[in-house]
Amino acid sequence: MTSPDTPPPEARPPDPAMPRPSITERLLFAVPAALVYGLIMYALIWSGDASDNPLPFFGGLLFFPMAIASVATIAADPRGEGRLKRNIKIGWICITLFILLSFVVLREGGICVAMAAPFFFAGSALGSWLTFLCLRKLRSRSVASCFMALPLFGLPGAPSAPAPPLEDQVQTVMDIDAPPQVVWRNTVEIPEIRPEERRWTFSHNIVGVPRPIDARIDSQGVGAVRHLRWTKGVTFEEVVTGWQQDRALSWTFRFGPGSIPKAVEGHIKVDSPYLKLLGGEYRLSPLPQGRTRLTLTTRYRIATPINAYCDLWGHLFLNDFHGAVLNVIRQRSERQAHSA
Repeated sequence: MTSPDTPPPEARPPDPAMPRPSITERLLFAVPAALVYGLIMYALIWSGDASDNPLPFFGGLLFFPMAIASVATIAADPRGEGRLKRNIKIGWICITLFILLSFVVLREGGICVAMAAPFFFAGSALGSWLTFLCLRKLRSRSVASCFMALPLFGLPGAPSAPAPPLEDQVQTVMDIDAPPQVVWRNTVEIPEIRPEERRWTFSHNIVGVPRPIDARIDSQGVGAVRHLRWTKGVTFEEVVTGWQQDRALSWTFRFGPGSIPKAVEGHIKVDSPYLKLLGGEYRLSPLPQGRTRLTLTTRYRIATPINAYCDLWGHLFLNDFHGAVLNVIRQRSERQAHSA
């Protein structure tokens, strides 16, 4: 029986006769332990369908990396005797490996990985710091271990306050050395885009966002439908709501159940309570010397706890997409105008 004056086991001084494991030995245990824990939490948090439920922003983007880093810190520095900087680096190593694992093995989409990465590294540093403080100041692994349960508070089924909606638009302008009539023909319908017509963009070449392949229209005037195909099996429709010959074309988006395959992006739905594409428009403005100014606008609404952050990525992705499409229209229109 232990006397009242006997210190708890974790507060007792280490036995000098028992050699402590080296940092390398601890890392060989800490990194796999953190990755296994991460896979378990991933299955609980991220594996569900996000079409109706809001994304687990706090549980998945902040608490999740905090908990992974906490596991790594407890395993690598159980007494809080190391340096904070080293513990943060260990957490970042685990997060980097988990991101690579999720991208290569778990088949996460590039969009989700790119958007989550800044939160993951910031959350990991925060988790390492808080766990390190508990280990060093409180001398309690039990308290530090509480951070491992944080992601459970952000499960998709957990109640949350509705996020305020934000409506925005992205508008891209390109001047084309061709008359409006020629530009219009190459805008309303876009036959298959050839590899040499594509230009480099961050979204398509680095993140891996699907590229446009073609756009076919089934008739003319209001009510016509443009059928769009992108790479990686993405298909959707644009229902024409405004038609001014050689001047303007506007539409609303229509997505079907299989428009965006889950293998492309299982956590971001473009027609959901937290993200909705509202409509788009091409506008052609005549310029002197037979030139045309072509403007492409896309409007959308987002409703998330991190609207400002998501809006930044929305502008990046749509600007890259707009530029890629407008560049194809410009090349084709100028080639036709100059060969006439």
